[in-house]
Amino acid sequence: MHVHIYDTHVTTRTGQYLHFDVLVDDANVPHVARFAEAYLKSLGIIDSQISQSRCNFCHSEMANPEVQLAIQNQGHSILVLA
Repeated sequence: MHVHIYDTHVTTRTGQYLHFDVLVDDANVPHVARFAEAYLKSLGIIDSQISQSRCNFCHSEMANPEVQLAIQNQGHSILVLA
């Protein structure tokens, strides 16, 4: 499976910095922002707490089996970066 990687950076109003990638297949490209928002909500971060954010297409690559399974089940996969 070929996936598209969206490099995402978020800074909250309290200065917390988060960096993660949203990985999607062709069918779910239109939903990248929604997936990023849902991930942030799962961490307890809502829109009003965000001072800056960006989610930009980075590149495409072949997905490993774990990512493929996540995309098949959820439409996306999140890769948390340090």
